[in-house]
Amino acid sequence: MHGPRVAITLARFFPDGLVSIIRDGPGEAVVSALEQNTETPELVWTPAMAASLSAQIATMVSNLYHEQTKGRVIDWDVPEQPSSQQEMRDEPQVGGIYVRLFLKDPKFPLRNPKRFLEGLLDQYLSSIAATHYESQSVDSGLPLLLSAALVSLLRVHPALADHVGYLGYVPKLVAAVAFEGKRETMSLGEMKDGNSMEGLAYEPDEQPSQTPQELVRLSCLRVLHQLAASTICAEAMAATSVGTPQVVPLLMKAIGWQGGSILALETLKRLVGAGNRARDALVAQGLKVGLVEVLLGLLDWRAGGRSGFCSQMKWNESEASIGRVLAIEVLHAFATEGAHWVKVREILNSSNVWSAYKDQKHDLFLPSNAQSAAA
Repeated sequence: MHGPRVAITLARFFPDGLVSIIRDGPGEAVVSALEQNTETPELVWTPAMAASLSAQIATMVSNLYHEQTKGRVIDWDVPEQPSSQQEMRDEPQVGGIYVRLFLKDPKFPLRNPKRFLEGLLDQYLSSIAATHYESQSVDSGLPLLLSAALVSLLRVHPALADHVGYLGYVPKLVAAVAFEGKRETMSLGEMKDGNSMEGLAYEPDEQPSQTPQELVRLSCLRVLHQLAASTICAEAMAATSVGTPQVVPLLMKAIGWQGGSILALETLKRLVGAGNRARDALVAQGLKVGLVEVLLGLLDWRAGGRSGFCSQMKWNESEASIGRVLAIEVLHAFATEGAHWVKVREILNSSNVWSAYKDQKHDLFLPSNAQSAAA
């Protein structure tokens, strides 16, 4: 006997990992797997589980035989889930993979990583949507767990990111970032006019911990950050239609998110890389919302006005150094020859801040004339 119906029936008794082994064979491998104590992302099987299943099957056989001896016509079916699998029923499982066990060993050779990827994406988007409704049954930590698994899977299997782009998940993820950003408004306000940066700043002393909404939106940002390393996904992020959010304004806002600044800047850097054929569209988005001026504000070391940007961001020394380097790299990428490079260079060439930074080595995190200017 073989086929999908047999596999479905076996899955009522055995974990998915064992069903795969039974299906693929050979018989010796099946017997060996049944006798082993196994804990992997694909299979959890213990002697206790085997004994429990054996006892349950013996009871089922005995009860069925007892009914048959009475001469009755029995409409019998296998149980939905045997007791042998009850101990793992609360463990998040996606595409036959135990998510927490995968995070412990992300390099484990999965039988079907694409199936796991697609399942993670679907359940991640569903879990985010579930947090929009106040309910005691909603697990607010599930989106964080699934996003961590997504990022780990894409790091180990970077080629899978292209698969995400081909399947059309990128616009859904961008929309998720946009929605989560609106739930906890942290607008840039009038920053590009140099009048106010309150929306971009956060006060860790006053906000020692992040809200569940902030953690969810950061999880969205981490997924986009990982996908941006794929040219296919980067180009998909540039594609917009009427009513859909644009990715560059979202990332500009994310620069002001607690814990999201460096991720947002590095995502921007990846998106406007030379290999992205849709780079001009992304640069146009940046010019429209004043991203060039925002990044120059990150680099401004002088006192007063926008100069307090880094201090208001409450970056530590390491974050400020990395943030400045990334801002410079994004500005250089924006100024690379393309449809809008003349406009970008006009803005940069008129900036004293850029004059101080543009030719500096990235391992020096202070502008060349910072001391004299401050004096």
